[in-house]
Amino acid sequence: MRKTVAIVDDDPAALAALGGLVDALGYRPLCFSDPADFLASEQARSVDVLVADIRLRDFSGIVLHRRLRAEGIDVPTILVTAYPDEATSRRALRSGFHGYLAKPVVPEELLACLRRATGQSGPT
Repeated sequence: MRKTVAIVDDDPAALAALGGLVDALGYRPLCFSDPADFLASEQARSVDVLVADIRLRDFSGIVLHRRLRAEGIDVPTILVTAYPDEATSRRALRSGFHGYLAKPVVPEELLACLRRATGQSGPT
């Protein structure tokens, strides 16, 4: 059974690209363009990993992760951004995020983060 990865990104092209990449890496992608839609979905309670853009229209991927935790949902989360910076990366990783990746996402880096987040060492 493939692990499920929710992807939340309000850029349609980035969402499609990440969804295709996650699928190609052997995971089952669930794509959401709106963080509120993801929070309201039943899938929010059952995904194995969340990949969220830091800069979303309504609120950040960091806030999305915090809202999930406040609801008792502790899903491993990987942040992606088109505007990477070292200070934010360090803070995110120290705060327990499973990855901080720059767009365009390098497939091998995403795969390493997904494996770490799901506790897998080899193919999915």
